[in-house]
Amino acid sequence: MFSTRMTSAALAAAIAFAPAARVAADGKDFIAGAIIGGVVGSQIQKNVDRNRAQQQPVYRAPAQRSSTKRTYRSSIPATQEGRQIQSSLNYFGFNAGTVDGQLGRQSRSAIADYQSYMGYQATGQLTTFEQELLLRSHNRAQAGGDQTFRQIAAHPDGTRGLLKTYRSEIANGVSDTGYKADTQQPAYNSDI
Repeated sequence: MFSTRMTSAALAAAIAFAPAARVAADGKDFIAGAIIGGVVGSQIQKNVDRNRAQQQPVYRAPAQRSSTKRTYRSSIPATQEGRQIQSSLNYFGFNAGTVDGQLGRQSRSAIADYQSYMGYQATGQLTTFEQELLLRSHNRAQAGGDQTFRQIAAHPDGTRGLLKTYRSEIANGVSDTGYKADTQQPAYNSDI
């Protein structure tokens, strides 16, 4: 660092105190001078930049965040069964997120909420019975029409209450059609 300053000072003094004389130069001398001038100028600029960096802290503006939402692809395969489960969970008020067929973290959380509500062990993994109850209940509610709306209105848990209603009907031997399994008598009063 000190030597570069001394070299620069010596060069400046030599130019300043040298007698002025008329000098003729050809094209080769011009090119050589331009190259040497470029190298010397580059070194001077590097020294100036280095000195500035040592004297002042560098302020860097925070990185601009993109306004576009990043989409991450899950390694979990999407399945039709996964879509049905997510759709059913969402219908009954257990937030499984977007119906994409991938049973990820949010779907597992919704499954655990469903299991907890129904009194099952909240593992986040559906047993065959729990899955069948969920999917059949969803299909039945979708096909139930006005009867479904009346059952939702009559139950204090609303739409979720259909799950418990349908489970108790299964336990009492009522088929998905609403009739007792051994007779063709309605299992519930349709005039409600």
